[in-house]
Amino acid sequence: MDGPARLAQLGRLRKDVDAALGQITPAGAPQNRVAAAMRHALLSPGKRIRPLLTLLAAGQLGCPASNAMPAACALEMVHAASLVLDDLPCMDDADERRGEPSVHRLFGQDVAVLAGVGLLNEAYAVIAKAEALPKAARVEMIAVLSRSVGVNGLIGGQDRDLLACDSRSFDELSKLHHEKTGVLFVAAVEIGALAAGATAEARETLRLFGCELGLAFQAIDDLIDRNELEGQRPASNLLSALGADGARLEAERRMERARQTLRQGPPQLATMDGYLELLVSPVAA
Repeated sequence: MDGPARLAQLGRLRKDVDAALGQITPAGAPQNRVAAAMRHALLSPGKRIRPLLTLLAAGQLGCPASNAMPAACALEMVHAASLVLDDLPCMDDADERRGEPSVHRLFGQDVAVLAGVGLLNEAYAVIAKAEALPKAARVEMIAVLSRSVGVNGLIGGQDRDLLACDSRSFDELSKLHHEKTGVLFVAAVEIGALAAGATAEARETLRLFGCELGLAFQAIDDLIDRNELEGQRPASNLLSALGADGARLEAERRMERARQTLRQGPPQLATMDGYLELLVSPVAA
C-alpha cells in the first residue's frame, strides 16, 4: 500500500471513530449538564491518533476494525477526560482546547470535574460491553488502561508537572513526557494487540514502539508550541533542556527507534511503519 492509499485509509478510520464516538457518548436529558460537557469534550474535532493506533495495531495482527472499535473509542475517552482535567484552573488553566472553549469555561469547574470522571468511567464500561472481544481480553484491556491512568501514568505525570520547577534535566523531562503522553500511546497499541489475541512477542514489540512514538510525538508538539509558551510551565517543554535543534533531533531519533522496533518484531508489524509520518504529520500542520 502506497502513501496516498494509507492516508485515505486513515481518513476512513478517523471518520469511523468519530461516528462510533457519537453513538456511544451519553446524550442525557437536555438539562443534563454533565452529559453535554462530556459530549463537548469528546466530540470536538481531534486527530484521534490514539484510537487510530489501536485500530492499526489490531488490523496488522488480523483483527477487524469493527471488533477493535469499542476499545479504540475507550482510548479517546480517556484522552478526552485527561484534557478536561488538565485544563482546569487548578491545573494548567487553559481557556481553549482544540480551537474551542475548554469544558470548564463553558460549563464551570464543577461540571468539568464530573465530566472528566464520567468519561473515565464510561471508557471502562465501553470495553466491558464489547462482546465481539473475548472476556479475558476485555479484562486485560481494562487493566492496561487503568494502569496508564494511575499514579505511574497520567495522574502521576500531571502531579509531577504541577510541581514548581525552574528547570528539568532531559531524563526528568523524558519521564514526565512518558507519563503524560507516552503511556496512552503504549496502551493504545497494546490494547490493539489484545483485541487481536496477539502473542507476547507482538505485545512487547508494540509496547516498546508506543513508548518511542509517544516521546517523538511530544517532542514535535513541543516544537510547535515553542512560540506559545507564555502562561505555560517552560520547564515542562523539551526546548527548555535541548533547545529547538535538540528537540528536533530527539523527535527524529525517537521516530527512527520506533521504526526499528517494528522491523525487529513479528513480520506482520513491519509495514506499520508506513503510517508513522502520516499519524504524526498532522501535529506539525
